[in-house]
This record gives sequence, structure tokens and C-alpha cells, in this order.
Amino acid sequence: MVDYRDLIYGNDQKVPTKFGLKPYLNLDNAASTPPFKDVMKLIANECLWYSSIHRGAGYKSKYLTERYEESRRAVTGFINADPNHDVVIFTKNTTDSINKVRHYLPYLPGELVVYTRLEHHSNELPWLNHQNICLELNNNTLDLEQLEKVLKRNHGNIKLLAVTGASNVTGYLPPIYILAEMAHAAGARILVDAAQLAPHRPIWVRPATDPRHLDFLVFSGHKMYAPFGAGVLVGPKWLFNQGDPSQVGGGTVKAVDSEGIYWAEPPEVEEAGSPNVLGALTIAESFKVLHKIGWNELFHHEQQLLEATLTGLKKIPGITVYNEATTQRVGVIGFNVKGIYHQTVGEALAEYGIGVRTGCFCARNYVKHLLNLSHLIYQGTNQRKLPGLVRVSFGCYNNLTDVTYFLDVLEELIKSADRLYG
Repeated sequence: MVDYRDLIYGNDQKVPTKFGLKPYLNLDNAASTPPFKDVMKLIANECLWYSSIHRGAGYKSKYLTERYEESRRAVTGFINADPNHDVVIFTKNTTDSINKVRHYLPYLPGELVVYTRLEHHSNELPWLNHQNICLELNNNTLDLEQLEKVLKRNHGNIKLLAVTGASNVTGYLPPIYILAEMAHAAGARILVDAAQLAPHRPIWVRPATDPRHLDFLVFSGHKMYAPFGAGVLVGPKWLFNQGDPSQVGGGTVKAVDSEGIYWAEPPEVEEAGSPNVLGALTIAESFKVLHKIGWNELFHHEQQLLEATLTGLKKIPGITVYNEATTQRVGVIGFNVKGIYHQTVGEALAEYGIGVRTGCFCARNYVKHLLNLSHLIYQGTNQRKLPGLVRVSFGCYNNLTDVTYFLDVLEELIKSADRLYG
């Protein structure tokens, strides 16, 4: 197995535990990944030239403006978007990107949005103030037969199909290109939340004439080895020329006078104020590193980690895994230990320098479905004791030694479960 740990900044960092300083084993990559070393080198280099971009007359301003736009062009290429039709807008994060899409999609009477039971709150809450339909699951995968019925019954009235590119709870990969084709056939657009997909798989936005074209694509840098709070929104240029921008301010206008406001063209109209230049540069650099490693290599590496972890978890008594499939998924595993509260498991693992995440991962409706819970249980439960899962999620730098250590510690903790109730 190839070891990518040397690509990661801070991978040898030790953390305090009850046993003293221990190397940190990060198995919480679905929340945020550590940065690539190349990303940190880029930041150090570009900070020497840091300046306010756009309209500056000085060399540094012109230089960084070009680097910013160069990053936009690079991201456009990495996601295989058509620069003549689609525009890459740099945002704060995935949540910000989705809310911008909502702003530009006004709903007429009778129009509705379709979303899925899998969604993170960022791709669920924006649509709940509109007439909506939630797609249910069939054996923990999307029910395409239900979707086909919904699309036929509401043909021409569906504004948007909003779907995750990869579940942040179970790692499940919805068939986004098939979903795009189905949505377009019904006169709808599709939005793909690729926050969990982008660091694991190549993405093809495809030409607008392709039935499998992704109308909107959103993702964040901090989940793909590029910190500093930047995200990406990809969508059709023409849409962002419709009406007022989602946020107004510096850089969003061509001119303003007593007779009116003349809005700038996209992407500028949706990048109000001084942009996060370094954040944009890090996203492009991260894509560069991922492409250099190779998507096939990343896939096979992750498959080894997944299969080893799932096999190991099955051998430990009392563990329930909520997606046991080894295909059509990314390296995110949700599980529970019988009789032990999920947060207690996470805190016990942390004593050994292992970082996981517990709870509902901002996907409460999906977790509620997996645990077969009623709404009343959630409504009446103490917030500190909400039902949830333990989540393990891999980065490209994790290896089989990490998996073995995690499984050994988990098994030992379960054997001495009495201390977990302390």
C-alpha cells in the first residue's frame, strides 16, 4: 500500500492524552481534512505577494489578481465544466454556495423542489420553506422508482432536484449522473452537494447539451486538504445575471447612480467584498495534488482501507454498521456499539489519540431513518443524550496500520466496557 502521509502537513503532530503525548490518528476527515504540504508551501509563497486584488495599479495587486483568476480557470478544468456556459464562483463554503442557488431560484405557485433523505442540513434546510418532496430510501439507497413516479406526476413543475454526491453518514454514492438525466427529462435542474465527493472521486460537470450535465455543483476546500474557508459554486452564467445578487457590496456593480444600479457580470456579481484569495488558490492547488496522485490510485487505496475496516468491525461483537457495502461508496463508515452511548465511544477513543466524530453529523433525518426513530424521540430527548452514531472517515493519508490500531483499541474498549460508563 502506498503511503501518502508525507504529503500531509502536521501528520506527525502529537496530542495530549491520559497516557501522555501520542501521535494523532485522524479518522474524522469527513468533517475537515488536514492541508497538503504543497498547499501550505503555496500559502507561504503567495503571502509574500499578498495584496488586494482587482483594480489595483501596483505589481502585487496585478500579480495576485492573475493568480486568483488562474485558480478559477484551474478549478473549471478540474471539474470538467464548460467555461462558455458555466461559471465558477468562489464562496465561503458549501452552505454559502447552496444558499446562493436558492436566492436565484424563485418559486412560482405549484413549483417544488425534490431533495433526499440522505441530505446534510445545508442541502435540506434551504428547501423546507418551499413546497417540497423528500425522496425516501430503499435498503439505504435512493429509491429510483419513487423518483421516477415523482418526476412523472410533477412533470414541468419541479424546479430542482437537490442531492448529495456522497453521504457524510454512510459514504453511500448516489448515481448523480443518472439522477441528472432523470431530472432533465422532467424539465428540472439538478444540484449536487459534492462536499464529501470532491476529495474522493473525479467530477464531470459535462456540457450543458449532455443529458447528464450537472446544473449546479457545490463543495468546500476544507474537506479536500485546502483550509482557509473557501468554497465553490458552479452554475450557468446566465442565471447569475437574473435580478439582484444574493449579497451586495464592493465589486458587485458596474456602476450606480441616481437612476439605478448596474450589476457586474458573474462571477464578480456573486463575490461581494474582498474575496478569500488564498482560499481560492488552495482549492486549485489541492486539486492539482489529487490529480498528481491519480484518482484510480486514490480509489484503490481507499478500497483497501474500507474493506479492512468493515471486515474488522464485523468480527467485533456488538457492533452495528449502517452501510456494509464495499462498493458504490466512499471512505465514511457509520456504526454503533451495543449498549454504549456513541459519544462515550468517541471520548474513549480520544484517550488513545484517535479522532472520530459522533452524533448526527448535521444529517439528523438520515440518522433518524437509520436508527428507525420517531420524531417524538428526538423532540423529547435531552440534547446531551440525543441518539446518534460513531463515524470513521478516511483521508488519502490513512493506512492499514491506522485501521489495525483503531480496531484493536475499539475491541479492547468494548471488552472493558464497564469503564466506559464511568
